[in-house]
Amino acid sequence: MTDQSPVGASALAGTTNPSKPADFSPAITVAAYADSLQDPAVKTSPITNQDICFTGSGKEYFRIWIVNLCLTIATFGIYSAWAKVRRLQYFDRNTQLSGAVFNFHGDPVAILRGRLIAVVLLFAYHYVFQLSKTIGILVAACMLLGMPMMLRSAQRFRLRNTSYRALRFNFHGSVTGAYLTYLPVVTVFLLPGLIGALYPHRPLWISVSLLGYLTWPWLHANMKRYQHGNFSYGTLQSDCTLKRSAFIFTYVVAVLFMLGVAVVVGIASGVGVAIYQHIIASNAAPLLRSQFFVTVLVAIAALLFAYFAYLVCGPFVQATIWNKVWSSTSLTGLTIHSAVPRWKYLKLQSVNVLLTLLTLGLYRPFAVVRAYQFRLKHVQIAGPGFNAIQSGTGVASSSAAGDSSADFLGFDLSW
Repeated sequence: MTDQSPVGASALAGTTNPSKPADFSPAITVAAYADSLQDPAVKTSPITNQDICFTGSGKEYFRIWIVNLCLTIATFGIYSAWAKVRRLQYFDRNTQLSGAVFNFHGDPVAILRGRLIAVVLLFAYHYVFQLSKTIGILVAACMLLGMPMMLRSAQRFRLRNTSYRALRFNFHGSVTGAYLTYLPVVTVFLLPGLIGALYPHRPLWISVSLLGYLTWPWLHANMKRYQHGNFSYGTLQSDCTLKRSAFIFTYVVAVLFMLGVAVVVGIASGVGVAIYQHIIASNAAPLLRSQFFVTVLVAIAALLFAYFAYLVCGPFVQATIWNKVWSSTSLTGLTIHSAVPRWKYLKLQSVNVLLTLLTLGLYRPFAVVRAYQFRLKHVQIAGPGFNAIQSGTGVASSSAAGDSSADFLGFDLSW
């Protein structure tokens, strides 16, 4: 990838941004920085905000995005692993914090192996029940037992391949914590399909299994607590004070809004039926009297209302959860506060969706960059500063199978 910005060039060279302060010393270690936080002079020193911003542009990312898309299609999805690495490298290398940038070091070949595992898992889960229920149960059991470990491995792979000032992040979440966090999530998502495959003529059982989705606000918050409370940067440990009930109100508001939209759609459908009956009675044009024509109109109206509900609820939920999660996360000596304005973010995403539709998807990379820049703009990181952090130590690599499989299966590992 050709990086035209000095920020990206410095990251490619494994160094900090050329704009770093003159007193930066690589000889000062992270341990020294952590110890310095206990110094009374440091404790009483003023807390300063560490600037974080994205220096990339939609135009630059469009060139990467369109090449990734074409090559992924041309190679029947094989290039998607390299596309993911290029995408993450672009965003990390253009995310600047206190004069230095991030970087991503993931191996695309390792990610490709993970994608292949994901394909095998999907194929086995969706089609093996047609061959044998016994084998299907064994596959489901393997997924239940294996997915928590894969999701934990995914988090480790992503963090251990992400660096800042050439020092990589790490993840220390325990295996026990992974099972306590992810096993309920995997169970909730797999159980309805499993019961449907084993007992297709028991709709009541399937309906009861769907009630597990009501626990999603708790499960989602628990996932964020596990992810945000167990990473580190050198000797600086993270902490997450997010409550397990933090997302309940957000999801309740979103569900109530969507139910309100459903009521409006129901009323509109009733009015439409009444108008249709009047049209039939008045001997209108054959097209207007066509049952198919009216059905299509009602379906289009319902889809528009549903999309409107999603368009409003999506950004609202995203911005609220982003704020709560990051404002509850801290790193030794550093505090983070996020205050993304929900209505402004809703307006931004609405424009993004409209322009993406009008351009048949070509505006997508510009929309992604605008949304990312907007979120970072409203994040504040306060602390004594990063000038004492060494820019060169690494950690061992981790298997990419978990990261790629979890990403392919739709689990959200971003934080």
